Amino acid sequence: MSNNNKIKISIVVPVYNVEPFIKQCLDSLINQTLKEIEIILIDDCSSDKSGIICDEYTVKDDRIIVIHNENNIRQGSSRNKGIEIAKGEYIGFVDPDDWVDLDFFEKLYNTAKKNKSDIVKNERKKIFSDGTEEIQTDLNKKIKKGLKKRAPIFLLFTYEHTTAIFKREIIIKENVRYPNLRNGEDNIFLLCVTYFSKSITVNSGTYYYYRQHPNSAISIREKPYFEGILQYFKLYLDFINTHKMEKNHYDLVFTRGFYSVKNRYFEIDFAQGMGYFKKTYVKEALLIINEYKYDTGYLLESFFNGFTYDEKIQQLKNTTAYRIGKTITWLPSKIKNLLK
Repeated sequence: MSNNNKIKISIVVPVYNVEPFIKQCLDSLINQTLKEIEIILIDDCSSDKSGIICDEYTVKDDRIIVIHNENNIRQGSSRNKGIEIAKGEYIGFVDPDDWVDLDFFEKLYNTAKKNKSDIVKNERKKIFSDGTEEIQTDLNKKIKKGLKKRAPIFLLFTYEHTTAIFKREIIIKENVRYPNLRNGEDNIFLLCVTYFSKSITVNSGTYYYYRQHPNSAISIREKPYFEGILQYFKLYLDFINTHKMEKNHYDLVFTRGFYSVKNRYFEIDFAQGMGYFKKTYVKEALLIINEYKYDTGYLLESFFNGFTYDEKIQQLKNTTAYRIGKTITWLPSKIKNLLK
């Protein structure tokens, strides 16, 4: 592409050991109907032929830039490298085992310019290993409904970061980056970029194809996965503790992170050999909750109730004290013992 042509969208792709899928991803990008794009591939020390395939595609298309990391830094930090060199008006992110419709980015960009939007989001299809697919529209409906009620964007657009483009000027000005986490880094990025964005438009009719397979990073349930959830929750809380927002909005964002941690706790039982980690997981989660800006008494009670089964708690569920959320006097001592 001539240097005289303005780059409309920079597409950042973190690449790691996706040899069976990377060609389908790259073919969908180089054949986009929007031609004024750059495709930034960050090879994160792949041990298969993924990096070689990336280099081969630079011969096919001079809009492709390949960076080979010297050390494995994971997908969040790899995306950050792409952000640093991106030149487009907008930035989009595609995972290397996924692909997009050929008009995906053109429709996003045209809508962004028409509506002067900071963010434009399309739809997603989940693709399963047996070839079946599921159109996912729940989040888009939620965003549209919330916008009508004038809800903040950071309460609405909370996942599916790869289905959207984001104004690069905001990302650079506010220093929005992905944290270096095992998982959940996309949710932190979304919280930050939506907090600073003033407008979002939701598109339909063109899709991001989200491939489900057992070797994907989010499918592997090992200790680093659960540690990553705790790190994600800590960063989530750090952000809302240091950025101004109404208390009801603060509580909604906090609860979102809270339930991510709580729900993953029950998955530990299904992860082979992970039973020993349950107490540590709860202990670390409770320490993070203590950083909640407001009264933590009832939160600690609720959290402990969610993570443990105690007949006394079950018996108290119908009492007035429990219903109105008063702290049960004996419970903090149980939590204190757990934190030792």
